[in-house]
Amino acid sequence: MDEGRKKLIYLAAGMFLVRRLAGLDREPSPARENAFRDAIDNAVELMRRLDARFPTADRSR
Repeated sequence: MDEGRKKLIYLAAGMFLVRRLAGLDREPSPARENAFRDAIDNAVELMRRLDARFPTADRSR
């Protein structure tokens, strides 16, 4: 995976995460940890779906 794709995943994960964290306390908790994991998983899934819908010939992973 190239650096540009990694940055896109980080950006998407950040957008997913902001929505989840807005409703949680600032204290460390299992809910916050799950929010981070879920945001990353959702961003990776979004990239996978975009790749499937808009394939390109030169894409190395």
